[in-house]
Amino acid sequence: MKNSLKKIYHYLFTYDDDRLSIYNQAYRHILTTLNFALLHRDFVMITYPNDTSEIGQIVKRVSAGRFILRSNDRKILKIIDVSNIFRIDLA
Repeated sequence: MKNSLKKIYHYLFTYDDDRLSIYNQAYRHILTTLNFALLHRDFVMITYPNDTSEIGQIVKRVSAGRFILRSNDRKILKIIDVSNIFRIDLA
């Protein structure tokens, strides 16, 4: 488990210059990515407008614009709102 988290961390935080972006993503793109991550249980990195980010798995959809994010150490569950997300990347 520890080795796979290192690979995910390395993938998400070592950007190519082509992938690096300072622009936010559209609401529909964020929503589709979250639904895809929920279906495939992929890890995601969520970046918020205040420049904080977190890594985890989407485990459940609560409503049309809210999802439950489980942290990468599987100890914390957090409800995230799609309108509060600046950018999302899949692992």
